[in-house]
Amino acid sequence: MRTLIRAGVVVPATGGRTIEGGGVVIENGRILDVLSARSSAQPFSGRIVDVPDCALIPGLVNLHAHGVSPSALFPSGAAALPDERWLAHLDRHLASGTTTVLSTCGLGTMDEIRAADRRHVIHVRGATAHTRGALAAALAADGAGLGPAHRALTIERMLEDGAVAIGELGGGQTLGGGGQDLVYLPAAIHRRFGRVLSQEQARSLKEAVLGRFMDESSGDAEAFAERAAEVGLGDVPSAELRALIVATVMPSVGHARDGIREGVAAARRLGVPALVHSASASAELLRALLREPVQGATVIAGHVNHTSHTVEEALALAEAGREAGWYGEASVFDLLERRETVRTREHWDALMAGPGLVDVIATDYGHDGRHDPLIAGVQDVIDAGHRTLAEAVEMATSVPAALVPGLVDGGAMIRRGAPADLVIARRDDLREVRAVLVGGEDVVRHGRVLQGAQA
Repeated sequence: MRTLIRAGVVVPATGGRTIEGGGVVIENGRILDVLSARSSAQPFSGRIVDVPDCALIPGLVNLHAHGVSPSALFPSGAAALPDERWLAHLDRHLASGTTTVLSTCGLGTMDEIRAADRRHVIHVRGATAHTRGALAAALAADGAGLGPAHRALTIERMLEDGAVAIGELGGGQTLGGGGQDLVYLPAAIHRRFGRVLSQEQARSLKEAVLGRFMDESSGDAEAFAERAAEVGLGDVPSAELRALIVATVMPSVGHARDGIREGVAAARRLGVPALVHSASASAELLRALLREPVQGATVIAGHVNHTSHTVEEALALAEAGREAGWYGEASVFDLLERRETVRTREHWDALMAGPGLVDVIATDYGHDGRHDPLIAGVQDVIDAGHRTLAEAVEMATSVPAALVPGLVDGGAMIRRGAPADLVIARRDDLREVRAVLVGGEDVVRHGRVLQGAQA
């Protein structure tokens, strides 16, 4: 049966346009027609859904997601999450209007990605980071989720098997970033000295030894002694604590940087889009890569708003990326609502205000998957006046779909013939998701995932 959804505004996610009072006709899981206000008001034979206070937008596309499949977790190749956890992550994405995710953990197999795609109504797609450097970095940092099959894979084999992008190249776990501060370094200190450190305390110690750029020559002995005393480790021999930090953090860093070089070279050679970790530890390398010709490849700098940069560094690197033909992705993390791991929005605001510095919005990953929803980022840039409704929606739908061919059937637009993956959300606050449709079927109502979303 045909269904007509008549909304207060339809956002096709193409051309920066909106259709006030427009409508969309759905049949057999696809969009049959997109109607003007006048046409949608005409008599219709079929089911009618009237939502005059709502916006009708395409299902959101998350270009940078972790923990959404039974594959090795993060660029460190950590043990896979239990099924109930990655399925719950997908439920949370779906409940807030996301209908496609790209898994950028990068070191899994396409069989694992397809398993997630089969078991959940969200479209789960895979990226590959199977370079020699990235695999060596993962094994140096963790590697608990990597078996012989993972270690034997290459980018070429993954692309042949259905991967749609290269990435994430580098990561906080392997480049001495937030993953080290949150997990690996506190664990090493607890094992050796029996002390429990927070993420902030671990970061302060690490940066006193290695600086923000993960360089052993940039340590400050006086600052290190002060930080150790502040976090309750003043009684520990300084040389022993310093050696533990270096031995925990640095073995993966050089390999991870090699992996970035190899992955970008593969993107240029193969003409496949690549997503690169942008942070202080990779900034010097990225600046060097930016000086090389793109040669037709699409390179996306991930989370250009990473708070390991200063705001000025983030702006300068994003501007250099734009001039070199790279694209910028800003991550929501948990900086808008939860503020658990990222407690400042200064970088986000500065980059969004800069013309052409951010092309795409994604989530990346908050602690234990508790990141803010992608749609909150869309609403935020509208509220701040950085983008119009149409432009903000495109940053999380048709733009990521265009940057990564094969990611989304139909290009994440509301147009004839496209899959009916749609979101109905309150017009004046998109965060209030009233309904989500995948293939024309209701899968979310009033923010609650319906039975049947998981297979």
